[in-house]
Amino acid sequence: MTDTAERDDLAVHTEAWFRRMVESVGVKRYAADMGLSTRQINRMLSGAQPNPVERLIRALQCAEPTAGDGALAFVCAEAGGFFVREEGSLDASAAAAVRECAEAIAAISDGEVTEVDRREVREAISALAGLLRVVEREQADAGAVVVRPVAPPTPSPGADSRR
Repeated sequence: MTDTAERDDLAVHTEAWFRRMVESVGVKRYAADMGLSTRQINRMLSGAQPNPVERLIRALQCAEPTAGDGALAFVCAEAGGFFVREEGSLDASAAAAVRECAEAIAAISDGEVTEVDRREVREAISALAGLLRVVEREQADAGAVVVRPVAPPTPSPGADSRR
């Protein structure tokens, strides 16, 4: 269970995210799509009752980590992404990445890609992303300069495209 200061901080952040979600389509449409009344959405927006973002986070916090991670991975997949669990140390992250990549390679080695194979590949990508985050964090902690790739500049309007 979190303390009051953390709950307040969580409520503030989730209210802001919920407000952005509702404003992106408008209260009426959001309420209709959620199967709720505009009054219920406005009560959530005012803080009179917890919003769905806060409820989701609290539900994840109440569950065992593996169950919460699984639910979060499902939500991320439904949104077109994937969940990245950051391992505590570089060694643990590297071991997890190697294990997940080996499982993904074994899954797709038969030349057919099933839904289970896709899940294995997503888990491997997630483990590699987690490893990258740990490496970058350790480099930053050590005072190393982390250089991120820069996107190529886009040509300005009217620029000669023949170059």
